Amino acid sequence: MTAMLNELRALDARYKQGELSAIEYAAERAALLYEVEEAQTDFVEPAPRPVRAKTGSTAFGFSIVICLLVMGLCLSLTLLFLPNINLALTLGVTILAALCVALLQEKEEE
Repeated sequence: MTAMLNELRALDARYKQGELSAIEYAAERAALLYEVEEAQTDFVEPAPRPVRAKTGSTAFGFSIVICLLVMGLCLSLTLLFLPNINLALTLGVTILAALCVALLQEKEEE
């Protein structure tokens, strides 16, 4: 296949340099392309994916509510023991992000 491409490139270069007329170029190109064997078209069918029971959007919504409750609990406990709003918000957002990533990975696997 690489040899065929090299021949076509050489033919194009000769045509661009003016060594061949348009008719000669078309004839030689057609002769080169005629020599190319046709590719096999027998394709292997992919294996069917296993069917899983769908959990639906209700389970996804419930998981989001759980994530928000856990985040709220972490915020409340942090403010209760360490009255620093910046630390509480940082902890809450970090935990929410981790839970959302885990939730989306689980959703992607379905």
